[in-house]
Amino acid sequence: MNIWRIHLKADSQAGVDQRQLCLDKGIVGVGWQIDYENEPVSWDEYYETAKGDYGDTSWWTALNAMKNRMQLDDLIWTRDWQGNYFLGRLTSDWYYDTSDECSKADIINVRKCDWKKIGTEEAVPGKVVSSFRPARTVQCIDDDTVYYFSQIVYNQKSNSTFYQVDNLAGEDIFSLLSTDGCEDALAIYLQVVHDYHIIPSSCKDDTMTYEFELKHRKTGKSAVVQVKSGWTSLNIDDYDKLDTDIFLFATSGQYHGTIKPNVQTIEPDTIRKFLYEQTHLLPDKMKVWIELTR
Repeated sequence: MNIWRIHLKADSQAGVDQRQLCLDKGIVGVGWQIDYENEPVSWDEYYETAKGDYGDTSWWTALNAMKNRMQLDDLIWTRDWQGNYFLGRLTSDWYYDTSDECSKADIINVRKCDWKKIGTEEAVPGKVVSSFRPARTVQCIDDDTVYYFSQIVYNQKSNSTFYQVDNLAGEDIFSLLSTDGCEDALAIYLQVVHDYHIIPSSCKDDTMTYEFELKHRKTGKSAVVQVKSGWTSLNIDDYDKLDTDIFLFATSGQYHGTIKPNVQTIEPDTIRKFLYEQTHLLPDKMKVWIELTR
């Protein structure tokens, strides 16, 4: 099976919320309507007419995914206008929906979909959130963590064991957290244990040397952090030009270079222990892994 994401952004009529229509009706789909002669509209009739109407445009990439590449029981992510994320399981093959409401929404190449509301970004893996940045209508999310997370969360939301997921008890939590998740873990730890608060505007993807800046709540002293996930090590000497306190966290526990008074390296076991003891403070997406590996 595969995990997908879709932008529900068809060319609907004014006042028609195509995203809400899909969620309410239990479907997922795309546009590119045709003038048809017969009902139900067959795939052959649709394809021949649409090919003449739309030519070599982006319609085929999205429609080919919807009709051919997606399989029954694949999971697909979408989000509504308010920023809520939904996860759906495909429960039918392709069909052309000739209903008036779907025509107005320009959602007519559809498949039935069992949608579950997951929550805001706080409840969703970073790879799912970032998958919505590209403009293309449909894309596959090729990521092992998202693959397992999606199945686990669908099972939880549907109160079922529809997807058989490997037992993760005893797995290293850092092998399941994304880079963003490891950054979140350190940020929460520093705020709770060391009495810092984060400067939100400093959390920029283009910051080269560190992930974000902090201020101590009592002293007002500044600090920055750098996080590396996987087996990557951190070299303390790379940060000798930063005139501030520095927290370094490598999930591998590997640090090199000369120890400096303003640099503190944090051991993985310190963060690991904190995560399991303070689970109630964590984002929902992280709680999933904590409970499954406990």
